[in-house]
Amino acid sequence: MKCSCSEHSTSTKLLQKTIIISKKTGRLGNRLQLYAHWLAFALEKEVRIFNPAFAEYSVLFRGTTDQRWGKFPSDKNAIPPSVASREWIYWLNRSAYKLAKPLAISKSSGIRVAKAQSSKFIQTDSLWNEFFNESWNILFTQGLHFYSPEEWFLRHGDTIRSFLTPLSGCQEKATQFVTQMRAHTDVLVGVHLRQTDYQEFVGGRFFYSLDQYLMKMLEIRELYHPRGCTFLICSDVSWEGGLKQDLRCFSGPGTVIGDLMVLSKCDLILGPPSTFSGWAAWYGKVPIHFLENPTISLALDSFQILPFPNGAFREEYASLG
Repeated sequence: MKCSCSEHSTSTKLLQKTIIISKKTGRLGNRLQLYAHWLAFALEKEVRIFNPAFAEYSVLFRGTTDQRWGKFPSDKNAIPPSVASREWIYWLNRSAYKLAKPLAISKSSGIRVAKAQSSKFIQTDSLWNEFFNESWNILFTQGLHFYSPEEWFLRHGDTIRSFLTPLSGCQEKATQFVTQMRAHTDVLVGVHLRQTDYQEFVGGRFFYSLDQYLMKMLEIRELYHPRGCTFLICSDVSWEGGLKQDLRCFSGPGTVIGDLMVLSKCDLILGPPSTFSGWAAWYGKVPIHFLENPTISLALDSFQILPFPNGAFREEYASLG
């Protein structure tokens, strides 16, 4: 299904400046978050976005499924490119980035480069102010940690959600899945139980045992007693043998887009800092608690609506590995 939102189309005469998200940074959660912050920038400043780095995920979302360059505003009546051509475009873009780096040294080139690595967070409004008085047409960006102001998401959040809405088939499957869960519970709690890569991520800072997840789930059940809680667990490991208490637990669909969508339709989300669960929470306007210190007891107000998509990653975590 094509994105039918006419607000995504703007006269190209207004879009003389182009932002190119030039490098794949992590997996789906990272790339959705990064895309969203640059989309907020594009909507606020009336610039154009090319996101060839969204390549393999483009086929999953309404606004990007038929866009060759992950373009925003979208080209109307575009012909969907093949997966192979998306990858070819991505590598062509990487070559362009390498050529752009030496050209960006000259202010007269019209080309700029901005890099936000794990230890360097960049606010896009500050970047705009920095470049505002310069003559530039193309800005190549690389790295995850570009952030747009909260007020831009208040103005443009629903437009961004619409552009990055999964295709209708994905949505329908997630809705059916969650509807079945809700028929037998009062509160549906999504649990992002992430272990495999978190053994090493930031030095294992957010790697938690099944017992630690279990303790938090028991706390949530107690918070909502006597209402019944069901836990929908989206995990990268087998958990069934480790959560032995008398809890109603079910596994998520087990696909990246399926898990993302069912989490976005829960009443609450619990998980370690992650752009994956952070996107689900922001997209679905679901209160989330990022588990940063499992020794602190949960309260109802521990779960908060995110003002913009983020994974609770802070600059000081970069030194942990």
